Amino acid sequence: MAVPLSDLTAGLPGCAGPCTSQALKFATCTATNLTSGCLCRDSSFVETYRLCVRASCDMAHVLVAKNITWTWCDFQYQNQAGSMPGKIALLIITALFFFVRQLAKVLKLSTWGADDVTLIPGYICSLAFAIYMFYGNYARCRVKSSLKPAHTFEGYRLGIGRDVWSLSHDKVDLFMQFFYAFEILYNLSIATLKASILFFYLRVFNLVSPTFTRVLWCTQVSNLVNCVVFTTVKLNQCKPFSYSWEGWDGRHEGRCVNLNALLISHAAINVAMNVWLLVLPVTQTLWLNWRARQKIEVMSMFGLGVFITVVSAMRLKILFKLRNFLNPTYDVFYLHMWSYIELSVAVIVACLPSTRLVWRELVPKLKRKVGLGPQYTHRSQESQHKRLRP
Repeated sequence: MAVPLSDLTAGLPGCAGPCTSQALKFATCTATNLTSGCLCRDSSFVETYRLCVRASCDMAHVLVAKNITWTWCDFQYQNQAGSMPGKIALLIITALFFFVRQLAKVLKLSTWGADDVTLIPGYICSLAFAIYMFYGNYARCRVKSSLKPAHTFEGYRLGIGRDVWSLSHDKVDLFMQFFYAFEILYNLSIATLKASILFFYLRVFNLVSPTFTRVLWCTQVSNLVNCVVFTTVKLNQCKPFSYSWEGWDGRHEGRCVNLNALLISHAAINVAMNVWLLVLPVTQTLWLNWRARQKIEVMSMFGLGVFITVVSAMRLKILFKLRNFLNPTYDVFYLHMWSYIELSVAVIVACLPSTRLVWRELVPKLKRKVGLGPQYTHRSQESQHKRLRP
């Protein structure tokens, strides 16, 4: 239904009000048809109005004006809240693999090591990241229309997956605070998970060659330096500290490093590190004096490493596409999604060797109890030592 222009100008911020008159000079709509039905489809009017508002208002008022304009034009708001079931499923799967790894320790199928010590904080950080995702996409919200016909989504969500102009000022502040924490959590989690995998490599290949052991330790140090440097820069990305989440509205004084360049450089190093972690075990497993079945089992465990590399590359691609972050609460949805998938699969990869041990130990016993399959016998002490012990 066509809405008269007066309904738009009545709710606009003072800085945006004169922009409608200026944009009308370039409109192709007739004087008798100055309604949303015509003006919202008039590219000359829309572009002139947009440029005027951006030049005349701070960012907070720009978003208010855009929200009112979108509602007046009856444009569709974007919403990605429907992805919640998939995130919950991945959370449960990851938790199960982590539980199985701890079960392997309880059953004394493998001993505690540095890989276990680093995996636990890595999993905790990834779990905190998941909780952040769920909080940001929480389905409960209500629609507030204090400035009819504009809509503001309130409730418990951070607005992830929604248009930023549909959120109140406080919600955008809260989103920016959580986005700040999101990158730090991601840095810590991905670094500790990589450290866990590298410590596992050291346990498995520690007798292969001194040279390879040194390569692993150099990689471990590089991973640590990468984590410390990027986390430190991220923590101090803006001066003053609060400008990291208050600077978006254009009403505060401060300065920041190029955030997008920071995120892209970290993501690029992360992709390179994932490729390197994939190459390391392959170069050694092929030449070990193991049976073909053992080699296939080990290589299959690291097969998911290919998937992690692809996911990290997708995350890098998303960052290149989002260089301007014009609609941050919606734009970062896919960035968060790929980050969440990468962290979850990294936990699963780190837990796969223990899962294999538990499977080989418990499944035969369960089969004997229910009367399925042959009567398995316990492995000898010698075969126990040949197991792959994570």
